[in-house]
Amino acid sequence: MKKLSIILTALFLAFPGWAEAGDQDDVKAAIDRFWANMATRTPDPSGDNPAGVWQAYSNGSLWNFQSPTERAAETTSSPYTNNVQPKHITVRIMGSGQDVAHAVYYLVGTISRDGETVITNYRTRVSQVFEKIDGKWLLSGVHYSPLYGGSGVAQDASSSQNKR
Repeated sequence: MKKLSIILTALFLAFPGWAEAGDQDDVKAAIDRFWANMATRTPDPSGDNPAGVWQAYSNGSLWNFQSPTERAAETTSSPYTNNVQPKHITVRIMGSGQDVAHAVYYLVGTISRDGETVITNYRTRVSQVFEKIDGKWLLSGVHYSPLYGGSGVAQDASSSQNKR
């Protein structure tokens, strides 16, 4: 068993792209889980950095900083449901400890309010920063910007994201 561990360690040192590919897959899986949870309005705060997440929405709002609990509460209390799928996810692992990931992708789908579709052509660009903390990739920052010809999110003026 010790020989196997030594061989595997040597292979990962010789071919670091293998380890990076696993990290890239882990980040992509975290993104897929996040949007699946959003579609069912069951957010999982354990995917956020415990220190909080910086975010800017596709409605043109200012940067907003929220704790994982605040982000989850915003999702469950919002009248909006995001029925979107991430497309063309690209992940780059970086940092001296290979503990930072930058992900870019597109979101496509619809957004409904109280069960009725209010945005039929939601298309936006997403840029996210993840940090690897205790072996898990956690979201630390996110920016959404509408694609040309697509719709961003139209929020009510009383939305919590406009009160900060």
